Amino acid sequence: MSRAKSNAKAIDLDPGYVRMYFEHQYDRIKKNEDQAMNISNVVFTITALMLTFGFNNQQLFGSTLILFLPLIIIIANVFAILYVRENTRWIKVHQIRAKLILETYTPELYSLDKENTAPPMKGIVGRSATQYLFHALFITIALILLFLFVMQLYSISII
Repeated sequence: MSRAKSNAKAIDLDPGYVRMYFEHQYDRIKKNEDQAMNISNVVFTITALMLTFGFNNQQLFGSTLILFLPLIIIIANVFAILYVRENTRWIKVHQIRAKLILETYTPELYSLDKENTAPPMKGIVGRSATQYLFHALFITIALILLFLFVMQLYSISII
């Protein structure tokens, strides 16, 4: 990550601006994480509501219209996965910017930060991976329900 170049302007830069830019990167990271979590929570809520109330009133919706509920669940969860993935990409960008600002303006802190990184997590899944897994689980449930509804619509017996 030694992309930083020594620059005469770098020495003259006010440390307050450097600190502000560094803090801004981590503020953006927090906001991106919060946005991804909020999108996931909204999609989880919509999915739970559809699973709870939509499929309990199958006669109210009709046999053809009930096929759209699993499709809505699938589309919403795919959207959430794509959104979380995009946010994860932006989080990495902000982390790189913060590391570059450390490397450029405070090399001592950068080397300290580089030497004292957190050990890798063993057997623990991260937050975004957990979000992916839950969305994939709901997509799988919706696909199974869609399959069962199509089978029921065409009066095909599984057993």
